[in-house]
Amino acid sequence: MTADRTILLRELQVYKGLVEVSALINGILESTELLPAILDVARRVLNVEAASLFLVNSDGDLELATASGGGRTIGTQRITVPRGRGVAGWVLEFGTPLLVPDAYSDPRFFPEVDRQTNFRTRSILCVPLLRGGAEIGVLQGLNPIGRESFDTTDLEAFVAYGNLAATAIDKMRTIERQREQQRVEQEFAFAREIQASFLPQVLPQSADLCFAATYRPAQNVGGDFYDVFEAAPGEFYFVIGDVAGKGMPAALLMAQALSMLRSILKSGIAPEAAMARWNAMLWGRTIRGMFITTLLGRIVPGGRCVELASAGHCRPMRVSPNRPPVEVDLSGSPPIGILREISCSQQSITLDLHEWLVLFTDGLVESFDEEGLPLDRSGVMEMLRPPFTSASDVIDAINTGELNHRGHAEPHDDLTALVFGFSGSSI
Repeated sequence: MTADRTILLRELQVYKGLVEVSALINGILESTELLPAILDVARRVLNVEAASLFLVNSDGDLELATASGGGRTIGTQRITVPRGRGVAGWVLEFGTPLLVPDAYSDPRFFPEVDRQTNFRTRSILCVPLLRGGAEIGVLQGLNPIGRESFDTTDLEAFVAYGNLAATAIDKMRTIERQREQQRVEQEFAFAREIQASFLPQVLPQSADLCFAATYRPAQNVGGDFYDVFEAAPGEFYFVIGDVAGKGMPAALLMAQALSMLRSILKSGIAPEAAMARWNAMLWGRTIRGMFITTLLGRIVPGGRCVELASAGHCRPMRVSPNRPPVEVDLSGSPPIGILREISCSQQSITLDLHEWLVLFTDGLVESFDEEGLPLDRSGVMEMLRPPFTSASDVIDAINTGELNHRGHAEPHDDLTALVFGFSGSSI
């Protein structure tokens, strides 16, 4: 009866320990607190000198994550057990719990950890930590107090602890992934706000001239940009551009480029001269081969004359109510930021009343549908055929046409369009 009572008491202690660990899993949300707590409970309930947790690292080997008891000195040293070596490596390799009555007589025992921690191992309990078929690590109990070795009852209890530890680690990793995702989303939201601050909040308008624009990054932030501002009464400068690349690096270069351009554009400067100066300021500051395609223009005061200079950018289109859309034939220079100096030619056109000049980035013509077919320039021309009474109508047609073409496919590239025209008498 005494032996049976002893076994029952041990099983009761194990049960109480499992309940305690379950409460810990539900009550602690930091892995730095939870994992040591689980080891402490396991050590107390199973009455062992030490317990340790090894996690699978990026190389597929085991690395000591935390240890409890035994006066073990870990410090900042990195303790690694190769897969397949030692008791822990064997348990990881075969995914099987293991009871080792005498560690130093077992050929699988890896004494290097003892030498590194100044601990003498006698008997070992070791269980694999698995979750959904994925390897997490192994959990070890070392040296039962008051006995020479562990028994099968200890192993059964330790397997239960291992299942709880695997649940805890999986939970912690899920929480940490969620926190990291939230952190990244917050950072991107902040980046979007910063990038949006560089784009015009309100486009300038006059009694006869109206502007409209659309901007849609393919990712959280993008490299497309546009701007319009009035340098002097009736004199408007406008720009549209595309930084090679996507994401944060493109957004940072876009912000830097726009800041430079605004310092260059003063009343009276020709677009070709401004483009050359802009390129000189950007050259040597781009990273990893990034560059910018751009179209820069000026609306000359006192008429409907528009001066245009292109640096490797998409040709704009003229949209008239009386004829099909046509491309403006611009002879451009290479994109800015590649060469120390560029020679940029300039062209002047005169817009008719109720005619719209449509500028866009290649994200429009390279909008791909679910079968991988691009919208292409012919598709853009087709969506620009109906007569339009305002610049906003043109932008609405572009947004609707691009979305109808793309369908459920994800955006391939950033998309930006800028439209303006004269709706009244000549200014």
